[in-house]
Amino acid sequence: MPDRESMLEGRLAIVTGAARGIGKGVAVALAEAGADVVVSDLGGSGSGAAYAMADDSELAGAVEAVSAAGHGRVAGIPCDVTSPDQVNALIDKVLADFGRIDLVVNNAGIVHMRPIEEISVERWQSVHDVNVMGVFLVSQAALPALSDTKGNIVNIASVAGKRGYSNGTAYCSSKFAVVGFTQALADETAGRGVRVNAICPGILDTHMWTHHITSPERGGEAAYEGAVQAMVPLGRAQTPEDVAQAVLFLATAPNITGVALNVAGGMEVW
Repeated sequence: MPDRESMLEGRLAIVTGAARGIGKGVAVALAEAGADVVVSDLGGSGSGAAYAMADDSELAGAVEAVSAAGHGRVAGIPCDVTSPDQVNALIDKVLADFGRIDLVVNNAGIVHMRPIEEISVERWQSVHDVNVMGVFLVSQAALPALSDTKGNIVNIASVAGKRGYSNGTAYCSSKFAVVGFTQALADETAGRGVRVNAICPGILDTHMWTHHITSPERGGEAAYEGAVQAMVPLGRAQTPEDVAQAVLFLATAPNITGVALNVAGGMEVW
């Protein structure tokens, strides 16, 4: 069995939403495992969220961090995953520059937690555009290259894709869709040797949580810690590194496809 530093040697991974948080942690871990990594994020364009998205300086900082973590090649490519043209351009550039795609981590996502009466049609649409349409577009565009390499896709869903939460009609429905998409695509592509799995994180100290779900006006740090203690049996929040370890496992597990793996400290157990 190869050691950690060479387990993904010679493979090319794309991580969307990788300028910070989970995506950045996953990209760093993939680089540490020897992969060439394409770090993709909005880079200052687009939004659709009720909180600030990563800008071009954060994308550049993530590229630096990922480059420092490994010995493979690293590129930062801005992409709005809701745009078919930008997604196709991303895949075309990756293939032109690297010649192959072995792993796609569909991490780009946004959250909006409000009572249903307070959710506008535009906000509902933006959540589903990023969280569902983005996963579809990137997966569809990358699939021919993944078929060539017998590669795999890891979709970052959520425990909110397995259980509905109050005020979460937009977000939960989008993440349920990601889990269903994962199962269907895994069945569809198994004959090509392409595996498709999902990870369902729980509570993490990321921009999504601290700037929206437990933002200062919703109780801030005390609300965040209270949510962790009330909802997570193991008593601690998850980290990007926790999720990254699960990505590495699924990316190198040749007989696993169609699963939605919880990384949530026991928050959900099915």
